[in-house]
Amino acid sequence: MYQRCFDNASETLFVAGKTPRLSRFAFSDDPKWESGHHVHDNETELIYVKKGVARFTIDSSLYVAHADDIVVIERGRLHAVASDVNDPATTCTCALYGFQFQGAEENQLLQPHSCPVIAAGQGKEVIKTLFNELSVILPQSKNSQTSSLWDAFAYTLAILYYENFKNAYRSEQGYIKKDVLIKDILFYLNNNYREKITLEQLSKKFRASVSYICHEFTKEYRISPINYVIQRRMTEAKWSLTNTELSQAEISWRVGYENVDHFAKLFLRHVGCFAQRLPQAI
Repeated sequence: MYQRCFDNASETLFVAGKTPRLSRFAFSDDPKWESGHHVHDNETELIYVKKGVARFTIDSSLYVAHADDIVVIERGRLHAVASDVNDPATTCTCALYGFQFQGAEENQLLQPHSCPVIAAGQGKEVIKTLFNELSVILPQSKNSQTSSLWDAFAYTLAILYYENFKNAYRSEQGYIKKDVLIKDILFYLNNNYREKITLEQLSKKFRASVSYICHEFTKEYRISPINYVIQRRMTEAKWSLTNTELSQAEISWRVGYENVDHFAKLFLRHVGCFAQRLPQAI
């Protein structure tokens, strides 16, 4: 038998009224999953690698995460994720917002210069259990649970990740500083992918030649600017087909295509299946 009593004298981690809220949960076990570079303006992602290997490009650095690693991608961070071809990853992601730790900025969890990918240590089994519970409960919930339940998960995970990461420090080995102009173009494409974008528009906006933009962007991100826009649209469309009840026409319009047939052909070409309702992974 064991008993432990607690008091309320312990230090408060969060600023008053600024505790984490859960905005999104994702479970990915697609062996070919790959997301292009993108940014979340108001969310910080907490990721758990359940098995396999995943590659994360965060700002200017490449990180390789293995089974039982945990990852933090803070709001405003330019990032891309890809499952390893030889050892496909299964990952769970909770996106949080609205929180603020004492002495930190809003939605900031990492300490300055800390590494965003580490092996789960403190509370490892609890972290695994929480993500497993979410991956089982959420697909079956049909919005019957209150938001307080999901926010309780967010609160607990935020603290566990905070405790794990507070003593983790970034290794500068392999750090590559990207061309500022090319990074600015990537941010622009990420934020405006729904709009009609041409290379000529980019050239005029960023005051650089079309050939320079194409060459440097492709060299840096291994995809051309226009193909990045298409990839970004397809990623958003795939998410909408999996997680919303929107029609194909509505999704086509939301991601920037007025012609539904053209959207359907592009989706089939780039995603490898028809643009119809996709089952949620459980």
